[in-house]
Amino acid sequence: MPFQRYERPSTRIDQLVDRWRRVRRDGGVAAFSVAVAIATHTLFPLLRWMQQRRINQGKTIWLDDLPGPSPTQTFGDLPLVPADLTPNPGKVRRKARSMKVEYPPTTYPFAYRQPPISGNTINGLGETAPRRAYHVFFGDAYRRAWGKLDWYFQIMEPTAIHRIIIRMFWQDRRRMGPVARLAPISLPPDEAAAQIKALARQRGAALVGITPLTEKLCYHDFDPPFAYAIAIAIPMDREEMLHTPSQRSNREIMRTYLDVNRVAIEVAEQIRNLGWPAQASTNLAPDSSVEVLHVPVAIQAGLGQLGKHGSMITPEYGSNVRLATVLTDMPLAIDQPRNIGVDDFCATCRICETNCPPHAISPAKQMVRGMERWYVNFDKCAPYFAETRGCGICIEVCPWSEPGRGPRMMKTLLERRGEPSASVG
Repeated sequence: MPFQRYERPSTRIDQLVDRWRRVRRDGGVAAFSVAVAIATHTLFPLLRWMQQRRINQGKTIWLDDLPGPSPTQTFGDLPLVPADLTPNPGKVRRKARSMKVEYPPTTYPFAYRQPPISGNTINGLGETAPRRAYHVFFGDAYRRAWGKLDWYFQIMEPTAIHRIIIRMFWQDRRRMGPVARLAPISLPPDEAAAQIKALARQRGAALVGITPLTEKLCYHDFDPPFAYAIAIAIPMDREEMLHTPSQRSNREIMRTYLDVNRVAIEVAEQIRNLGWPAQASTNLAPDSSVEVLHVPVAIQAGLGQLGKHGSMITPEYGSNVRLATVLTDMPLAIDQPRNIGVDDFCATCRICETNCPPHAISPAKQMVRGMERWYVNFDKCAPYFAETRGCGICIEVCPWSEPGRGPRMMKTLLERRGEPSASVG
């Protein structure tokens, strides 16, 4: 669904038009959710049975031949470097002692006849000039360049996961809506920020931060019509996630996505009730995964720093969190990015590298869209992620994710630098 920003209706006609627009949108969401629910219990089990039958027979699943939408995404300004899905060579290493299941092998039952453009090229690996990010995976009705792998990933997900996704779709109908027909309630920015953060925590958020919404935090085709972004994080159950990759850990990931989406939606609703435009930018729903990059937003909002494994690390929960964002024009005091010592630690730590089955994690920072940063090889990571239905090994073996360890590590690392530690707002 195309993005649309709701404005406060000013006349009776505007109010009627606004109401009709909302009825149409809610009806569209309801129809889509019903269609997905039917497919979840009919089409998807059939497709899953067909693909599993081919796997059991030792046949290759050619992703290009899968029924379903064909990719239409184009990149006129990027070199058409074909993706190489072959895992990087490297010594097979034993899993971390804390992990509860053996890591699946890096042998895949699927392949491309004609590989898509490299995800590393799409992401801007090696580019020295800044530019905004392109979409790579998820969303757009599986029509993105890697849509066939995404489609296979969704087909092979169990029905229990699809049911959670349907709940996300239905919940997401509330992520945007009309602003209350009253004069905006104005508070000093610091007081307003404190109240919004308190509200988010009351609704279930563990970490909340605020940053100005800039173009670099948005995908290339989303022009930010809002001034601020509120980053929200909720931790996953550590015990459940130590069973990654498995259906058990996948359920926990999806449950947490559902929860953090809900918090963002409820915060956006409350801001609209105060007379200010606001919408939630959530995860996985059809029209919500196309706006902002949640990890960069959260880093700019002071929740943590980027780790070697490509995810944000927080001192409180490591990388064992899921994120959502609220976009708004409500004047808010902003938080600053904070240094918790991640760069110093990741420069010498190799735990996520050696536990990554396809060896997708680089030992050093690389140039990505004009910035030197940690980067994970998309072409190597995505196939393993799809085959394991959502691998999360790297974020769980990370020492920062061990409960209670992060604050001590941050204190030690910053003391070595002679810097004080700072807490999120």
